[in-house]
Amino acid sequence: MYAIIRTGGHQEKVSPGEQITVDFLNKQSVGDTVNFKALLVSADDGTVVSDHKELEEKAGVTGTVVQHIKADKVDVFQYRNKTGYRRHTGHRQPMTLVEITEIRLGDLIGTPPPTPEPAEQPAPEGEAAAPAAKPKAKSAGRKASPRKAAPKKAAPKKAAPKKK
Repeated sequence: MYAIIRTGGHQEKVSPGEQITVDFLNKQSVGDTVNFKALLVSADDGTVVSDHKELEEKAGVTGTVVQHIKADKVDVFQYRNKTGYRRHTGHRQPMTLVEITEIRLGDLIGTPPPTPEPAEQPAPEGEAAAPAAKPKAKSAGRKASPRKAAPKKAAPKKAAPKKK
């Protein structure tokens, strides 16, 4: 299941469990829930709803604020030829990282898939009592290269110029 939402003048395609960056949400703190307006919702069975009246009544997208971050730096350099005018500034846009927790369409609710837990494997009976071996410590020095450099060939000598 996925939905198209509008946030901060942008449209994003989201699905449950996905993390997206949106424009800075200054009234939200970390851990708060955020509701987004859905523009289109597509269910797993292939039904697509894009009627805005039906979406207002039935649909909704919910997310949780994970953290407030800054986007990559944008360098601004102004230069005018032959005048010595140079200005160098930068800007980092504040953003908010949001994890989509659910997408609703009437009675149908899309939630993120559960994370698989690592299965514990039973140890063989003979090794159960033996302690685990410690890994070898890496040497601090640099290891020598296994290949040796090929010997350099001597350059041929140049003959002296002939005398007249």
